[in-house]
Amino acid sequence: MIIQVINQITTDSSKPVSLDRGGLFGDGFFTTGIIVEHQFCHQKLHYDRLVKSAQKLQFTDFTLSAIENNIVELCQKHQNAGIRISISRRQTQRGYAISPRAEYDCTIHLSDLTDAPIEFCELIDANTSVSYNKDLAGIKHLNRLDSVLAASEVLTKHQEVLMYHEDLVICGSRSNLFINIDDVWLTPKLDRCGIEGITRRRVLKMFKQQQIKHQITSIDRALLDQASDAFVTNSLIGIWPAKSINGRALHNKDSNHFKKLVTRK
Repeated sequence: MIIQVINQITTDSSKPVSLDRGGLFGDGFFTTGIIVEHQFCHQKLHYDRLVKSAQKLQFTDFTLSAIENNIVELCQKHQNAGIRISISRRQTQRGYAISPRAEYDCTIHLSDLTDAPIEFCELIDANTSVSYNKDLAGIKHLNRLDSVLAASEVLTKHQEVLMYHEDLVICGSRSNLFINIDDVWLTPKLDRCGIEGITRRRVLKMFKQQQIKHQITSIDRALLDQASDAFVTNSLIGIWPAKSINGRALHNKDSNHFKKLVTRK
């Protein structure tokens, strides 16, 4: 354990200390994507997510222009990379309340572009549930402790855990879920909790364009047990077909086909 004491006591009131609310309260939001061949893949969807998150979390006067300019420069320098754009609030006023004089920090983190995961995953139920707050539903905010705990339940590289709110399956620890029942693709409603993923949006658009039957609906455990095919999605993975759900084998009739239609780049 490393102990760090931060002494912010001052007798000079003209020099108030600026507080990082992202670290203190998780007061912020982010998006995670990839750069491939010097291009920020699906950047419009990522930028739309940032704007929507800023509006929902009351980041007034938030603009994208400086971020977009930085991304252009980074894409010119880096051929392939993972990218995370994080926005948080900073202010001198202490406490939970948002100061009208709050400023915004943007951190752009680049990393090596990870290889796509192995061909199939095994889906198993997590013991960790999804945090419920309808006012934050869909937003990729900085409070991700439920995903942190759920991810610790993933024991191998080919596993993903499914998280629930009460009896309803909502998502994976790092992904959105799609299941097939009687040739209709279902994905959980995210009006109470969960994150509206970029790849989830792309899959739903593809379903509509291809006239593939689909529904955004509530999925309980009994309905999950009827699934004949399934996959999970996120921006780093793309589509990840599921080999089984809680040990019950799936046939992967269509999910591999969709993987070719909705690549991660």
